[in-house]
Amino acid sequence: MPLSTDTTGETHRTAWAGWLWERVRGSFRSPILHNATWMLSGQGLQLLGRMAYFVIVAHVLGPTGYGSFVACTALVSTMSPFASCGTGHVMIKYVARDRDALGPYLGNAIIVTLFSGTLLGALALFLRSSVLPSSATAAMLVAVAIADLWGTEINGICLQAFLALEQGRRYSQMMALSTGIRLLAAILLMFSKPTPGRWAYLYAASAVIATFVGLVAVSWSCIAPRFAFKLFVPSVREGVHFATALASQSVYNDIDKTMLARLSTVESAAIYAVAYRFIEPAIVPIRCLGAASYPEFFRQGELGVTRGFSFARRILRSSMFYGMAAAAGLFLSSGLVPLILGPAYRASAEALRWLCVLPAFKCVHIFLSDTLTGANNQWQTSSAQIIVSIFNVLINLWIIRAFSWRGAAWSSLMTDALLVVLLYGMIRWHLGRERMADRVTTPPPVFARERP
Repeated sequence: MPLSTDTTGETHRTAWAGWLWERVRGSFRSPILHNATWMLSGQGLQLLGRMAYFVIVAHVLGPTGYGSFVACTALVSTMSPFASCGTGHVMIKYVARDRDALGPYLGNAIIVTLFSGTLLGALALFLRSSVLPSSATAAMLVAVAIADLWGTEINGICLQAFLALEQGRRYSQMMALSTGIRLLAAILLMFSKPTPGRWAYLYAASAVIATFVGLVAVSWSCIAPRFAFKLFVPSVREGVHFATALASQSVYNDIDKTMLARLSTVESAAIYAVAYRFIEPAIVPIRCLGAASYPEFFRQGELGVTRGFSFARRILRSSMFYGMAAAAGLFLSSGLVPLILGPAYRASAEALRWLCVLPAFKCVHIFLSDTLTGANNQWQTSSAQIIVSIFNVLINLWIIRAFSWRGAAWSSLMTDALLVVLLYGMIRWHLGRERMADRVTTPPPVFARERP
């Protein structure tokens, strides 16, 4: 007797539910997703801590004081990638392929950061009077340079050591701890006389303490750094492409805040910086997935861009959907900004509505960049980011003067869209080139001779 319609439908539903459960269970067994989950928990705690100290600092300093501090951090952040000269990423590349390489590459990255950070701090002081408003004092800038060029960079190298070993749990624990120290500094600011200079000193002290804890944790749980001076020049030569890419990324992400403080007002810089601060949490889940999959891109990339892009496409399907959902959520929730920070930041709600599309772009170019990087084409990623950085600076020279923070928001959208187009074009070129190479190297099929 044939099954009834209800019985057949129930069978199909049961089979579909079983298939879905197997997919979900299999996904959670994935080492990449397991590490991404740990990183998301750590970055979630970091996000809560950063939002807490951001709200405290922005509220107690006000738009003018916070704008002066933001101008200093924006200038230093454009230089901070060159503090380590990309040696942390070089460490991840070689440790992902051979874990015994951690000790010497870790020690080398620390040496490079100490040396380069000192030179860049001096350069920031030299540029201060030309690019920063008068309210950003030399003492403030020195404190920010100590925090971001030495402390945060060396602490980041310690985190990259855990990332290279794919130890997501320790990575998340150290990230949450460093944010907790920064939050404690913000609380201390509340109970003192709140000035931009005092916050800069507390900001530097929290970074130095977190760095010391990070070095102890890596030495105790992984391996103590070995100072291999013979790696200094080779790793810097290779790492400069990573540093250039990171610096370019800092330029098109942060230089508009410095330019707003200089070309418009510090109040407009604060309005824009507050709106941008709400963009960062929306990208955290995708950044965690990108960090967890980063070592795998190096392993896949040994076989070429085609193999790396095939791996990236499996991630891009989900990340693009998430990016569009995040954009919609930011647009709908933008009205909460003045309720959280007060009526002085009412214009930041409009700025957030303009910037809400950025997660959709960033969820794509994170994995396009990693595809090229993993296949030893980091210089091409760097080239694309240099192009969009130059584009961003040039257009900001006009658009910020004309439209203040609205112009900065429009230029950010155009910059990220251009980066997606450039990276995808480079990948398509590699795919075509590798297909042609396969055709040339593959011998023609041999057919058996027909008998007469």
